[in-house]
Amino acid sequence: MTAQFPREGSTLQSKNNFMLLVAATLTACGGGGSTSVQQPNVTPVVTPPAVDVNELVQSVPVPNYTSDSGNLVVFNAVNALREKVGSGLLSQNAALDKSVLAHWNYLDINTIVSLHSEAEGKMGFTGVDATARAKAAGYSSAYVDEVIFGTNGAGNFAGCTASWANSVYHIGVLFSGMRDIGISAINTKDDPIYGKYTVCVADFSIATSKAEQLPADGTIRVYPYPDQTGVPIVFYNQAEVPTPLPQYQELGTPVTLNFKTKSFAATGAKPTISVTQLNITPAGGQPLSARILANTAGGTFTSTGPELTADGQMAAYALTIVPVVRMAANTVYTVSFSGTVNGTALSKSWKFTTAAN
Repeated sequence: MTAQFPREGSTLQSKNNFMLLVAATLTACGGGGSTSVQQPNVTPVVTPPAVDVNELVQSVPVPNYTSDSGNLVVFNAVNALREKVGSGLLSQNAALDKSVLAHWNYLDINTIVSLHSEAEGKMGFTGVDATARAKAAGYSSAYVDEVIFGTNGAGNFAGCTASWANSVYHIGVLFSGMRDIGISAINTKDDPIYGKYTVCVADFSIATSKAEQLPADGTIRVYPYPDQTGVPIVFYNQAEVPTPLPQYQELGTPVTLNFKTKSFAATGAKPTISVTQLNITPAGGQPLSARILANTAGGTFTSTGPELTADGQMAAYALTIVPVVRMAANTVYTVSFSGTVNGTALSKSWKFTTAAN
């Protein structure tokens, strides 16, 4: 039912600080005479403020999606969650919209082997992968992240973003430094046997002329976010493709910590993260039995406390702790982390509350 896509991998306008102009006025007065000497005009040297090319986007233009469209539902939900976790907002991009609509149509009319790739020669082909399709639509980028969600029933557009959030691999789109988004969230035609389906395709990217938007150093972004309520109690990992921890049939809701900040803006920068503590504890209870996943190829990850599991599908700069059993309903959980990132000691503790069922 769900088809999704891993990794991390969105347009920012830096807010310039105002410039302080300093003007000097010189006067001279003789001690006993009336003779004055005119001073030469001096043009002050003004140093423009440094531009933070990685500043988080805090406002974006209103999208032109129609008010009753699935596209608008997904756009608003993605940006609302990104804001909650401390990521910058994304702007609608017409070229990416064109690209994802073409891919949505390709999926609709062809027998699909791989949800994210297209086969040349098939009807509706526009590119072998999301990056090629975006380029064909007029968008210039080195890389495009694509996520897809499908479920039976019409109009379940809110479920698209919720599904990407309650995941191990797709959660990366909430933390990525991308600036642009394209969305195609549409109901399928009515099948006489299966009825209608909701299918959402979203592409996230950043133009080659732009820099990633990233939070300040020392920031740890997390999901579920602090004081979040209604958090799902179960994660159906078998529905995520690729499948995390495939030896389990279901798991508790994954909790992700993302450590990417401005100091990692340089291309190829990799973190060194050492974990002392990372656990999830229900109110009045003991820490849950859980697995902690990290992409060890995306940096140096070590632990003096909990055991880490290497997972090459994970986004870089992130840790995800996954309870091996579903969580209890209507329960407050506390997540506690301590460790170092590139030698700097960091810690974070926050709470969230699960849904009724």
